[in-house]
Amino acid sequence: MELEQQLASVPLLAGLEGRVRKRLADIGKRRTYAADEAIVREGSTGTALYIVLKGRGRVERDGETIGEIKAGDFFGELALIEEHPRSATVIAAEETDCLLFPAWEFTSLLEEHPEIAVPIMRALIARLHRREHHAA
Repeated sequence: MELEQQLASVPLLAGLEGRVRKRLADIGKRRTYAADEAIVREGSTGTALYIVLKGRGRVERDGETIGEIKAGDFFGELALIEEHPRSATVIAAEETDCLLFPAWEFTSLLEEHPEIAVPIMRALIARLHRREHHAA
């Protein structure tokens, strides 16, 4: 499947115009992680947004599994807002393909296409609500 079509199936990006998804496909860096390979590590500096294209993984905090990721999911969005240490480790459970957007390139893209910020903000708000309800 062509990368632009894959991006159209990602809920975060599905509502964007085709030309914007094409631009995302052009600037994203594709990376494949082997099973049991750490994609990001808790405490390391966050410098990119990751979109999972294929595969799945687990999210760990302090060595304990706290969630899962699968195709269509994304993580690392806080790196787009501020340099902040990673709050969790993400480990590929099987061979996993991700599209990475370095923060500086994504910020430039946001300036060109500010509409990209809307689905990211919605996803962040949804995550905050889930955390609030989970903690209660």
